Amino acid sequence: MTSRTNDLSGEWDGEFSYPAGSGPVTPFLANLNQRGTSFTGFIMEPDIHLAGNAAEATIVGVIAGDAVDFTKTYRKATRGYENPVDYVGQLLDRGERITGVWSLLHMNGTFEMTRRGGAEAEEEREAEIVVER
Repeated sequence: MTSRTNDLSGEWDGEFSYPAGSGPVTPFLANLNQRGTSFTGFIMEPDIHLAGNAAEATIVGVIAGDAVDFTKTYRKATRGYENPVDYVGQLLDRGERITGVWSLLHMNGTFEMTRRGGAEAEEEREAEIVVER
């Protein structure tokens, strides 16, 4: 098995938490596309202001070593989603997980993202490549 590179491209499952439990733990799905040290993508999450709806956002960020920094900007911003959210995190577990903090105006909280499929899926992909050769 080879170690994972710091390429963030792919799907990620995540969740973010509000400070001191002031809001719900919110799950999200991120899809990232990295080129060099920059990446872009989108996030889908439940809209906490309009139950049953989804909030969509674009992200633009950079990676330097294991440090990850990105800004999430909501598309079709409705009330409560007008301002961009800054995220700063650390890539962990051979590139399978990112943990860190987010900040928005006077609030901040924590977040965690896990690569969809994880290490087991990566091992399976590597095994398929070896078998095909």
